[in-house]
Amino acid sequence: MKNKLLTILLPLLPIMVCSTMSASQGHREKYTGVLRHYSQNASDSLKYKAALFVIDNMEGHCSPEGKAMDSFISHIRTMKKAKGIRELQTAWNSSLREGRVEIVPDSMVVTDEFLINDIDNAYNSWQQSQWKDSITFSLFCRYILPYRINDEHFGGNWRESLRKQYAAVIEGVSDMRKAFAIVRDTVFNVIALSNSYCNYNLDPLTCNIVGRAECSQRCILLVAVLRALGIPAAIDGTPMWADYSNKGHAWAAMIMSNGDTYTVFEKDKEAKRLNPVDASQFMPRYKTWENDGFPYIIKASKTPVKIYRMCYNRCNEVGEYDALWLKSSFIEDVSAEYGLVADITIKTDIVSPVYLCAYMSGRDWMPVAKAFPESGFVTFPNVGRGSVCVPIAIVDGRKMVLSCPFLVGDNGVERWYTPSPTDTRTITIDRKYPLCSYTTDTWAGMRGATFEGSMTENFSVADTLAIINAVPSYMTTINITSSKRYRFLRYHAPKLNRSSLAELQFYTSDDTGGIKLLTGRLFAEGVDSANIGNVFDGNPATTCKGVSVGYMIGLDLGEGNEQNLTKITFSPSTDLNFVEKGHLYELYYYDTEWKMLGRSYAHIDKLTFSNVPENAILLLKDRSGGMEERIFEYNNGRQVWH
Repeated sequence: MKNKLLTILLPLLPIMVCSTMSASQGHREKYTGVLRHYSQNASDSLKYKAALFVIDNMEGHCSPEGKAMDSFISHIRTMKKAKGIRELQTAWNSSLREGRVEIVPDSMVVTDEFLINDIDNAYNSWQQSQWKDSITFSLFCRYILPYRINDEHFGGNWRESLRKQYAAVIEGVSDMRKAFAIVRDTVFNVIALSNSYCNYNLDPLTCNIVGRAECSQRCILLVAVLRALGIPAAIDGTPMWADYSNKGHAWAAMIMSNGDTYTVFEKDKEAKRLNPVDASQFMPRYKTWENDGFPYIIKASKTPVKIYRMCYNRCNEVGEYDALWLKSSFIEDVSAEYGLVADITIKTDIVSPVYLCAYMSGRDWMPVAKAFPESGFVTFPNVGRGSVCVPIAIVDGRKMVLSCPFLVGDNGVERWYTPSPTDTRTITIDRKYPLCSYTTDTWAGMRGATFEGSMTENFSVADTLAIINAVPSYMTTINITSSKRYRFLRYHAPKLNRSSLAELQFYTSDDTGGIKLLTGRLFAEGVDSANIGNVFDGNPATTCKGVSVGYMIGLDLGEGNEQNLTKITFSPSTDLNFVEKGHLYELYYYDTEWKMLGRSYAHIDKLTFSNVPENAILLLKDRSGGMEERIFEYNNGRQVWH
């Protein structure tokens, strides 16, 4: 039954699990040589306590090991040239043919000799730092001492090598907050952010050699460098955003002895408290103008529901039905350190643990926190404002949804989304996912682009038929009133912009009073010419990339086929989350389960559904493809995303 219940809670992210010794005492017996080493001299009393901390918390920590890992790491360390992502992915796939990767307990790979050497190096980095007096022994144990950062491959001795490489960048710096910022910038300049190329996190030294990593891997290296330099640091992160994507995010944080957390945001020159959450803002380059009449709310930020710290010591009591990140013993809720302050209290008569769940794109409601009912209530402290959540419990082996979804406000529940059983309405929608500023940034640069007509191929004499004066959005139509006839028609990008086009259509009137799509020979300048046909294929999912600013792309109607224009339709390249003609869609609403409201093929780029309950959280699914989808409410004719 346990596996079935975990399926109910949708544990879709991999959890590293390994067999371990049954108790800390077993580890003390294994590492008697380490404890004996530090018990011989009174001057080593703190190191003895440090050894106990490491040994007593080793249970549950694992490492990906095996011939595949050995082969991949050996290959990387012998590479002489820069490592491209494809080269690394090829090397990893090749290494997998060498054998399996097995997840083994640290006690199988950590030796007495390693622990003694690592504890000595960690202790020296603390004592030799200029800020040693501000670091308590407890802080040292938690955030400098551990030989591993998260779930990375056990790579052996990394402290001395990383210290030698990076110590010079903070030489003479006495302020730990400034040192943290300097080290962060230095490491991030050395290690480029990239896509994943290996299924497992590498050890810090190997990552340092590779020179590229995704965010979690890069954080492992950064925290390792910080600890090697005597700066107490850990990886903090949100397991999922409340209103974006199906991925979380991780970053490095510095911790002070009083528990205060410091981070670096954007171009900070020193670490600060209560910074915006890392990567939570898109920092749009363009904003729509007031007179644009832009039809969409542009998303420029992301909302964390909860924030956790990856620890070496056990901080989380794992329950029978915990899933995903809650299944780890080594996470600590640090949401309050990032300004998440809303306390959610729900009345309930059950006694089982309750899971606070948020919607994960393309998945379902996923657990992000756990709490235990007391005196008829369950409370979730420090939840992110703007999150939409659902409380779910497992009672007698069955999932129980305790309430309809609710919106988190500053001081608790701001609003309940209780679908009305009687009040319904008809809605028209055209997206399944919020429109983010990184998309509209490219659209805004198209302002000033022109559509031109000419009788000469070089457009030496040309008329401007229309100008893009406002930020376009998806399929945009411009009506043309001129009766003048042209052979050559083109789109001309602004001088400083090369945003790609997905669609371009020129129309004229037909003999019946309707409109006719014009066709002819395609021509272009400054674009990926191999894909020029994508702009005229009627499929917004295909594009023609502009490779130089001020590019042009057009249509030659042919000699004797000159036409006047009545309409131009175009679309910039999109995120493919608009309603697409020919796709099959389903609309759902949620009370204590998802209920389908309608199922329809899209005949145009909008969908209309009737009998939609008022005050409901809705979800549009594209059954023809695409995993990006988010819950929303419908207000004043607009989709409001959560």
